[in-house]
Amino acid sequence: MSRRIIIAGLALLAAPFSMASAQDFETYQQRQRDLSALAELFGELHHLRRTCDPRYEADVWRERMKKMIELEEPQDAEREQLVQGFNKGYRNAQRRYPGCDRRARDYAAGRAAQGDAIVTRLTEALRQEQEAESFTASPYVITPATEQ
Repeated sequence: MSRRIIIAGLALLAAPFSMASAQDFETYQQRQRDLSALAELFGELHHLRRTCDPRYEADVWRERMKKMIELEEPQDAEREQLVQGFNKGYRNAQRRYPGCDRRARDYAAGRAAQGDAIVTRLTEALRQEQEAESFTASPYVITPATEQ
């Protein structure tokens, strides 16, 4: 009997940890999907902006891709997936929009807006953390005593 209670207790203790790790895994997977989508989008924009605005944006999106990889520090397999996504986006945009016209510019503007939404989602946890830190009272602040 006591053996069953101990096993049941251990199972109950492990449940929150497994739920937390499942949540962490789900968050990780969503982040990887967002990073892959962003890499592909960067590839599309690299072609479109390079075609439409070569003087101003020749390599801006390739540099942003490099910076994203630098900041993320992905494992080799994840890095390769991001690079392949960038190249896929570039090739797809190149096939679809070989030259710069109104359709290409409109598509680039729409994709940039989608990119903003992805970046917002990717940075939301960091933003929440910073907001929480900014509202935390400092132990070094001296507040005046209230009169009674």
